Amino acid sequence: MKTANRYLLTSLAILLGLLIIVRISMPYAAQWYINKTLSQPGEYSGRVGDVDIMLWRGAYSLEHVLLYKSNGQVDKPLFRADEVEFTLNWSQLIKGAASGTVNLTRPEINFVDGATSDTSQAGKNENWLNIANQLFPLSIDKLSVTDGKIGFYNPETSPVIDISLHDIQGEVTNLVNSDALSDNRVANANVSAQTAQQGTLKLKAKLNPATQKPTFDLNLQADNIALVNFKNFLDTYAPFDLEAGTLTLAAELAADDGKVKGYIKPILHKVEVFSWKGDIERDGDGLIEGTVEALSAFVAEIFENQSEDQIATRIPIEGDLSSPETDVFSAIGAIIKNAFIQAINGDIEQSVELQTLSEPALSKPEQADDADKESP
Repeated sequence: MKTANRYLLTSLAILLGLLIIVRISMPYAAQWYINKTLSQPGEYSGRVGDVDIMLWRGAYSLEHVLLYKSNGQVDKPLFRADEVEFTLNWSQLIKGAASGTVNLTRPEINFVDGATSDTSQAGKNENWLNIANQLFPLSIDKLSVTDGKIGFYNPETSPVIDISLHDIQGEVTNLVNSDALSDNRVANANVSAQTAQQGTLKLKAKLNPATQKPTFDLNLQADNIALVNFKNFLDTYAPFDLEAGTLTLAAELAADDGKVKGYIKPILHKVEVFSWKGDIERDGDGLIEGTVEALSAFVAEIFENQSEDQIATRIPIEGDLSSPETDVFSAIGAIIKNAFIQAINGDIEQSVELQTLSEPALSKPEQADDADKESP
């Protein structure tokens, strides 16, 4: 009897030891597998640091995630994050759906406009998407972002273009697309961000990922964005530059069955297009460049609302989602109205609504409370 008990205890001790060894080795094995997956041949490669597995939560996290272009000709990574955590949703697993939550901590996405395709980076290649599916082969029901950043970079210009949105906070919920798991299939997005020197951006949206053609309803509000943020960008891609001023922008867009409608209201405050000291003395613009900028400043002054010190318009958008049309005459009329009749308001109008939907109707995203808005 004693021999049998001793054998049982020895067996249990060995089993317990093996389980402890397996548990300790799991993060290292997972790190090896993930780095092997990220380094597979393709346009993009990557690597991760420490891997932490939380069995009781059904979760694992990756630290110092990096995804970059394999040819080594792009200095900035396509994606990096301090931490990416994947968590299994137990309540939905009980209902028969393998879905989960992804939390990104300080993620960064960089788009690069180089002189060639080898020195450019847009993330169009599907190789990295396949890698992501291998790392988390479950449907994503909720995606959250903490302290994110999106950057645009052009190393070919002088000075280089390097603009970004930072301090991105937000989440997208109800992406699971199952009537058995949710009252409807409408996903909700709520995102806020800051621009480089000053300015805030807020996005509220509802979308239906279950429809064959995009179905969404979104509101976008940008306030007090310093145009100097985009000086190098405008110097490169526009025939003039902006020496000073701020931008307010409101937009509503709704799409259903491949059709889109809405508007965009850009409002420029206290704009300075031409500066002798900035354009002639500092930038060294020649006769042609200086003349174009001086004429631009003259036209801007004519169509500026003097009491509000702003240039504004309202651009209607309607048509097929792949090639929407803008009403040029309405946009010009709005510029004239803003200049000589009544200044355009920079708030969201709540005037765009979807008429028909294949799924339960999308309610309008609520406008951000006045208390949440940054004062210009």
